[in-house]
Amino acid sequence: MDDEALLTMLTLVKGIGVWSVHMFMIFSLRRPDVLPIGDLGVRKGVKLLYGLKELPKPLEMDELCEKWRPYRSVGSWYMWKYMDAKGVL
Repeated sequence: MDDEALLTMLTLVKGIGVWSVHMFMIFSLRRPDVLPIGDLGVRKGVKLLYGLKELPKPLEMDELCEKWRPYRSVGSWYMWKYMDAKGVL
């Protein structure tokens, strides 16, 4: 299944949301190009990396992280590690 079909299918299950599906695609399916726009750690990392005053909104995340394509999962991992190193999370 492609990412959109998988997201649509799995979010039909009660209790499974977009964030859960993104984590499943990144860590279980090892998909290289998933951007979890709702993940707080990734959003905080993008905020610090790009010097933003506020947490980026989903549309802004898409625009800012477009240059990471086709390895947005890797970029997300780096944002988590960046936050870890900064002691933010």
